[in-house]
This record gives sequence, C-alpha cells and structure tokens, in this order.
Amino acid sequence: MRKEAVDEDPLEVLVDLLCDVETALSREKVREVTSDVVQGRARQRTIALEPIDNPQVLRTGLSPCAVRVGILLMALKKAGAEQLADPRCHVCGRELVNALNKRARVWGHSSCFRKPESCTACGEIRAVRRRDRQGQPYCERCQLPEHDDPTKALVKVLADLEPGLGRDRVLEALDHSAGVAALRRDVAWAVVERPNLLTGQGATAPTLGVLRFIDALVRAGADSVVMPPCPGCGKQRTLRQAVNGQRICNSCVQRTRSAPCVRCGLIKPKYRRDEGGTVFCQSCWASEPRNWEMCSRCGNRRRVAGRTETGAVCQTCRPRPDRTCAICGHSRKGALSRAINKHVCDRCHGLWVVCSGCGAGAVVRGGTRTKPLCARCVNPDPTFWKRCRICNTIWQLNTVPCTRCSLDTRLRTIFASPDGSTAPELNRLRERLVQVDRPSYAITWLRKPNVQAIITELVREHPVITHAALDTMPQSKTLAHFRSMLVSVGALEFRDEGLIRVEHVVDEAVAGQQLGEHQRALRGFVDWHLLRRLRGRLKGKPASTQQIQNVRVHLVAADAFLHWLEDQGTSLSGCTQGEVEGYLNSEPQHPVRCAAFIRWAVRQRYAQAGIKAPATRWTGPAGPHDQDARWTVTRRLLHDDGLPTADRIAGLLVLLYAQNASSIHRLTTDRVTKEGDRVLLSLGDRPIRLPAPLDVLMSDLVAARSPHTVLRHESEWLFPGRKAGHPIHESQMLRRLRAIGVKPRQGRNTALFALAQQLPAGQLAKMLGVHISVAVAWQRASGGDWMAYAAAVAARSTTRTCPPTDST
Repeated sequence: MRKEAVDEDPLEVLVDLLCDVETALSREKVREVTSDVVQGRARQRTIALEPIDNPQVLRTGLSPCAVRVGILLMALKKAGAEQLADPRCHVCGRELVNALNKRARVWGHSSCFRKPESCTACGEIRAVRRRDRQGQPYCERCQLPEHDDPTKALVKVLADLEPGLGRDRVLEALDHSAGVAALRRDVAWAVVERPNLLTGQGATAPTLGVLRFIDALVRAGADSVVMPPCPGCGKQRTLRQAVNGQRICNSCVQRTRSAPCVRCGLIKPKYRRDEGGTVFCQSCWASEPRNWEMCSRCGNRRRVAGRTETGAVCQTCRPRPDRTCAICGHSRKGALSRAINKHVCDRCHGLWVVCSGCGAGAVVRGGTRTKPLCARCVNPDPTFWKRCRICNTIWQLNTVPCTRCSLDTRLRTIFASPDGSTAPELNRLRERLVQVDRPSYAITWLRKPNVQAIITELVREHPVITHAALDTMPQSKTLAHFRSMLVSVGALEFRDEGLIRVEHVVDEAVAGQQLGEHQRALRGFVDWHLLRRLRGRLKGKPASTQQIQNVRVHLVAADAFLHWLEDQGTSLSGCTQGEVEGYLNSEPQHPVRCAAFIRWAVRQRYAQAGIKAPATRWTGPAGPHDQDARWTVTRRLLHDDGLPTADRIAGLLVLLYAQNASSIHRLTTDRVTKEGDRVLLSLGDRPIRLPAPLDVLMSDLVAARSPHTVLRHESEWLFPGRKAGHPIHESQMLRRLRAIGVKPRQGRNTALFALAQQLPAGQLAKMLGVHISVAVAWQRASGGDWMAYAAAVAARSTTRTCPPTDST
C-alpha cells in the first residue's frame, strides 16, 4: 500500500512527511523548496520512500540515506525550517552546513572520509596529501624525493621517439594532461614504463591523463605519436571508461551496458531501474505513466519534455523560439539539423520530397522547397552518414529503420492473420505499397483508426480476399478505397462498382413492394429497359456518375408511383387514366421519369392499354448566353500560369468545346495524340487540332499528371482521382471548375450555342462527341442555316481551278 500511495502523487506524499515534522514553514513554502530541489516524478517517488523507511532522518539528520535527502534538509534549513534537523556527518556527528560529501549512502565531511596514515618522511599520522611511485603516503608538509620525479625520463623517451619536438613542448603537453602535479607524475611514470602507449596502445592506459597527453602531443606536431582507435568499434573517438582493461568510446560503453528493456523488450543502454530493480531504457522510462507530471502551462498530466522557471512542461508546451528555416525560409519552431548545421522547422523536418539533384525520392536534408536535396546530394561523404539497420542503403543521421522499412514492417504486422500467414492478395498489395514514392503518406494512412479497423476485420474473418468477402463487410468510403487499391494492383478483378451499387438498391426497392406484379414490373423496368440500354452504350466501359444517377432517379420515381397506387388501394394493372393524371398533377418528386415508367408499363402490358403519360420535350437552351464573359474567362485560363494546369484545361474544354463535367473527368490519355508539331484531341469520331497555347498545356498535363493517391497507379485517365485506378469524381471536377470562375452549365450552353451557329450538325456531332439529334436540336435553337453552309461548300468546289495539263 505504501508503494501505491507514493505512485499517486510522490511530491504531495513527500510534502506531507516534511510537514508532519516541520511547522514553522507553510505547506506552500515546503512544496516550493521541495519541487526545486527534487525535480522529476521518478526522483520524487524515490526520495519519498526514504523517510518512510527511515523516519528518524528528518529529526536527526543522520545517514544512511539518499544524498538528495540531505540536500533537501539543507535547503529547507536555509528557507527557515526549525524542527527539521541539519544533516550530520556520518563519522564525527557534526552538522553539515555548507558542503555535503557523499560515499555510497552516507554523507559527511571530506576530511572525515579521508583516513589518516603515517607519513613516510616525518612519520607522523596525518592526512595523506600525495604518494610516491611505490604508493607510499606523504603528508602535506613533506615533499617527494627528487628521484621520484619522472620528468627527465619522460623527456628522454620523447627525444628518442620524436627528436624534433623539444623539451618545452613535451612539458607543455604534460601540463595539459592533468591539473594536479600528482596526476601529472602518474601520467609521466605510465609513459616511461610503457612507451608503446604513444604508438597505438593508448587504449590500455591506466589513467585518462595519458590520452590527454597523447592528444596534446599530436596537436603540437608529433608525427610518431598515434591517437589510439577504440578497441570496440575501431573508430578514432575520444576514449573514456575502461572495460576489461581497455578504454573504449562512449558508444561502446553504452553498448556494454545494454540490457533488454522490461517494457519494449529491445536491447538498449540501461537508463534507470525502478524500486524493484527492473531495467528501463531512456524512452520507456520517460513514457512510463508513473513518471508523468502536470504541465505548468496547459495543466495536463503528460510526459515531461523540459523544465522552466514555472515548472515541468510537456512536448507541446516546451518553449522553442521561432527561427528562420534554412529550407522553406519561414520563421517557425524547429530544431538544429545536424546535416547542414542550420535551423529546420517542424514542417520541413522529415518531409519526403523528390531530390532536385539526383531525382530520387527521399527525406529532405538541405536545399530549398523549390530545389530540395537528399542526403547524398547534401554531403556525398559516406562516412558522415549512417545506414538503416534493415536495408543498409538509406543514408540518414542514425541507424533506426528508414521510412520505407518501417512501412514494410507495419504492413507485415497489419496484414498477418491470427495464425501468422498472409493472404496472397494482401501480400501483393504490400509489395506495391512499399514501393510508393512517399512512404510517409502510406504510414499516415495506415494509422487512421477506420483503416486499421477494416484491415483487422478483413484478415481475421476472411482468409481469402475476394469481392464477395468485401461485400459482406459494412460498406464505407474507406472500404471502397481499399477495394480499389486491391483492384489496381491486380489482386482482384475489375468490376463496375456503380452498377453493383445500383443492383443492391434495385433489390431493396423490389423487396419493399407488397404486390407481386409491382415487383415484376419494377424489376423488368430496371433490368430490361434501363440497365440493358445502359450496358449497350457502355460497351464494357464503367458507367459514369451521371448515368448511374439517371438509373437511380428512374428507379425512385417508379418505386414512389407504385407505392402511391398501393396506398390508393389499386394496382398497376388496375389503374386508370384519371389516377395517372391525378398522381402527375400532385407534383411528384420526378414527374418526367415517372411518366417514362408509365409509358413503358403500357407498352409491356403491365398497365391498361390507352393510358397516356405526356413526355417532356426539349424546347431549347435555358439561361443567359454571355459571349463576352465566356471569352474573358477563356483568355484568363489561357494565360494565367498561377492556376493548376488540369483546372485550366478542364475549363477551356467547357468554354471552347462545349464539354460537360461528366465527359471531361472520363477523358483518357489515348484521346491526345501528336502529329508532328500538332496536338490532336479526340472528343468524338473526328479529332480536333488544339490551338496554341492550349496544345502546350495539354502536352504538359499528359507528361506531368500524377494521381493524388497513396498507391501510385499508372492509369490511363487524363484527370486521375484519389481512388487508385479511378478518375477524378464528377462532383470534385465541378467544384474545381467553379473555383476558377467557370460556370459549367452556362459556359457549355453558351459555347454549344455559338458552335451550332457556325458548324453543321453532322460535323458538330463528330467533333464534340454529342448525339446527332442533340446537334440538330441545338442548331435549330441557335438559328444556324445548315443548307446555306452546304450551298457555300458546293459553290467553292465548282469554282476550284483545275490542275494544268501538258497541252496547256
């Protein structure tokens, strides 16, 4: 129970223990002093356990106890505490006022810890000041004998090894090796006894001063003196601690101290142990919820990222000044990049780009946003960079797994079924996802909760991935996107999802009808009239959004009419002309589509003969036709380079060639061809030569188009969408057109009205890809004189000059 109480709030527990003894100070003052001296939740928890185990330490000031408790007692006494005791020396029992020396878990005076010995020179028992070469003690009043000075022998050793160095430089290097004369003598004797320490064996030096002496000699110009490499890694680094008789660098020291972390299981340097002796690495210790504290700025209990004058702060609230980023040029918060030794903001840190130097996709390391550079182009020195520990190919600043390897590991984990196997379809998708241009985007997509939920359910419930298996799952946009990715990589066969959704809606509508004849009529109307005609027009191609919507609207109108008949107590076969007119006059939701169903039912003898439902005929274009506004927007789209190329081309196809969004968003790259310097676009049966500068824009779009998807798919669409293998959605195309100032309906009607006045219906239909009846109707509505055009063509052909002959 004691441990659980300390874990809740160790600072408050410690303050309670101090306030139980001390009454002269207020609780707020005790908390303020304690939080300043004992910082960190883990340290507070450790110190709070000390007075519980040894309650007399607060009243007597005697150790054994943690040295931080003694420092806390001294700080509280300076703040005005009266009942709390001053820390006392463990040896003599006197109070410790200014300094506190520690040895293990006891504290005291430094002179008390130093045991007196008999001086070799005077024989008196005094504190040892220095020792000779044999380790004999000398007090501070006695000097070492002259034969114990190794300076002359050291100069002789260096004169034989490096004749041109000189005595003064040797002594100057010896002064740099240590700040105390006794330590300098230890360095000199070590070199005199073992001269090979200067020629590469310095890793076995008995003291660190020997290594500093070697470094000073190298800087002084000694050529024969060799800086020793690290015995562990073989690199020229600063050697510190001795392990197994050899001094190694800090990295190798950390490696020798590594052990499996109890939380993450990885072999990392031992950073801290808890009360039970369990080993934690640094990251796991910091992320341990028991060590979190209340942020002094936001007030949330989070992981401590730093400390300010007001207290602990979290990662979000830690103070970071705004500085100019070396890559994007904006003044934002960031950190110093070790690659270029300049400030890089958080937005540019880890940004995946296409290198302007080598053209490879990598994390930006330098350059600018317009001309980013990868690691190889920033610094081609391979010894400067480290490698990914999995692929060993990516140049980076550490050995952690690179972004692509991290993505591969995450995919293998997510796609694995409970028995450890992976479906072939998912394995094929994984191979393609690993090769995406920007793996960081794929990792972000996989982190979404809805994506993780769908993949988890799929691999758990369906060992074989098929369309039927996906159909049994709850349908959503995320599942539709995941299905499109499987289709794009060839894991699943292609099918028209629009028609599949329509079939499901038809089944629900037919099942909702109560009468059997109504079910047969509705099923026959959709299957044998609407869908049969639609499949005949598609010829194996996927249906457009407008075509699917047209089928659904007809279905909704017919379904509403049949339900109305059931409410009236009659059926389709028993309805009369009056009932039909009464329903159409009641302003139903889709009267035109309902009338089409009634006429079909009469033809197919589902309804009585003679019943009529009037058809609505097109009477001409509606809305204003502003040719001046049309050409104003056209000129802006032709010459404004600030707009996206895809949006400019889509708007120009509406304003110049009377195309609608449903036909533009389904254009493919094979519709654009080149004949020499000419660029041709096939909207119908006859290709159109694109004028300048529209031809340059079209060529740029075909060459530089890229899908906005996680999985890159080389599709044939001229305007690729966000779903792999699909074009941009029609609604998205309409929004983008309106955003650049193009009114799709008005712009198309105005352009078609003007073109119908200038071209005959036959040429208009072949060039624009519209039906001949539509072209004729628009020509009549615009007042175009097709017969006059034909007469003019005939007149030109009769007046054409005949080619000259030999007789001429």
